[in-house]
Amino acid sequence: MTMKIAVVGLGAVGCATLLALSRKGFAVEGFEQFRVGNDIGASGGKTRQHRLIYGEGAAYTSLLLRASELWQQLEQEQQTQLFYGGGFLTLGTPDSPWFQAVEKSARQQALPYERLTRQDVNQRFPRLNVDADEEGIFDPAGGILLTHELLLASAAQAEALGAKVHEHTVVSAITAQGGQVSLTINGEVRQFDRVVVTTGAWSKTLLPELPVKSRRLGVSFHIGKAEGFDSVSFPPTMRVSAGRAMWNTQPLPDGKNFKFFIGDAEFNEEHDAQLVATEASDSLTPTLYARIDGHIAEAVNGAHRTIVGGGTWPEAYTFDQAPLLGELPSHPHVFVGIGLSGHGFKMAPALGELLAQAMAGDIRLERDWPLFSPVRQFAEPLAAYSR
Repeated sequence: MTMKIAVVGLGAVGCATLLALSRKGFAVEGFEQFRVGNDIGASGGKTRQHRLIYGEGAAYTSLLLRASELWQQLEQEQQTQLFYGGGFLTLGTPDSPWFQAVEKSARQQALPYERLTRQDVNQRFPRLNVDADEEGIFDPAGGILLTHELLLASAAQAEALGAKVHEHTVVSAITAQGGQVSLTINGEVRQFDRVVVTTGAWSKTLLPELPVKSRRLGVSFHIGKAEGFDSVSFPPTMRVSAGRAMWNTQPLPDGKNFKFFIGDAEFNEEHDAQLVATEASDSLTPTLYARIDGHIAEAVNGAHRTIVGGGTWPEAYTFDQAPLLGELPSHPHVFVGIGLSGHGFKMAPALGELLAQAMAGDIRLERDWPLFSPVRQFAEPLAAYSR
């Protein structure tokens, strides 16, 4: 008899898990409280950066490589472009621990990269402002992913393989008992053999004991005044210089507009609980406007400083900024894929595949990926975000 599996929450990891389970032939259903591809959850904001050289740790490299393969497979299956290449640039000072970690990762994993001087960066990427002591590490495999299109494509491919997708459907309770898991779905109780919870910032409404917190990150959109904002001339860039503001730029596919994020454009549930809990992502606060305005001219030249769009999007994060992935000892047959902490989108297909393999009994996540154990002891947090 085919195992019945429910995926609760169809964001990046939820859609990826739904598709991976569908590929394995399980009877799988996905439940989303809004609509698939919405602009409310952590995948909102049109794009995410992709890179293979990862200062967050060499353990992630195999996942990033596998995710790239799966994105390409999905592009072929759905006959649509979901990834725009051009490379990824890490900009920083040589004494920055984060900059050093990126180069160390490239060397350890034998990944192609270029070490760029300030003059090199100025010549190749003239729209970026570079301080006199800053240098670059260029990852030629990097680029941008289209978030909403990817979620829709993943769900569509899963449905083509037999999955069922339920939108505007609220799962309000979860109970594991007697070898099965009961879900209360729009007031009705249904039974499943396995359940995967991938609800991001909403995870603690179902599983309040999870060691995650929520935050909202503010992102703005801008228009270039002239040429030079395509993904080759203006690649997604993360600045990690010691003692200076962290910022991140991402070109949009039209080659004229771009997205901007600064590391202090964040609200967390400890200090801004009501803002984090809200489902609205449509506006930036005056405080965020001021922060962005203070950094955009420092980071980018040849662009209008006017903010033409943006908002705040929620995500769940753990205290060591590594995901929670696996079965919960306190809830047998209930798996989680949450607390992605900024890693999620770029490696979502690989994480979904790991969850599907674990439910099929092909791997044991607690043994094979202890870094992601939901009951691990947390180490010191990392110093920068991955968005």
